[in-house]
Amino acid sequence: MQTQASPSSSGAPGVQPADAQGEDALPPSFAFRCGASETAAIIRLLDELPAARHAIEAWDGVSRDQHQRIRRKYAHLLAELFQRYPAEVLAGLASTQAHTRIWIALSIIEAPSARAIPALEQALAAAQDALDRKALTEALRACRQLAA
Repeated sequence: MQTQASPSSSGAPGVQPADAQGEDALPPSFAFRCGASETAAIIRLLDELPAARHAIEAWDGVSRDQHQRIRRKYAHLLAELFQRYPAEVLAGLASTQAHTRIWIALSIIEAPSARAIPALEQALAAAQDALDRKALTEALRACRQLAA
């Protein structure tokens, strides 16, 4: 990872990632090459990540970070794909996995659209988990602000 000197909260120089979001971003051509079936497959992979996490016997933080990076990459990719494949992305809001719904909501926050409002309202009405409700509420707020 490349680093650069930057001021810390105390004003002293520190070492920070050069581009934290860039590290998790996929090449721009990646989203261009994805179609509707790949978009749906990404959501299925998000659904499967909790089971993969639970299968790791010695939970060591490194594996956890890897799973978070994967989720973050998928969320950025889904934000790009949302404009071309909204139905496939919004279908992820009906997932039985709260983490999948949260990451779908985060991707919608990156690329808000009025067309997401009905699906977000429906998912929010059914949400049981507090973090799920929070992410869905924020996504709904972003979409409503755009629509206003």
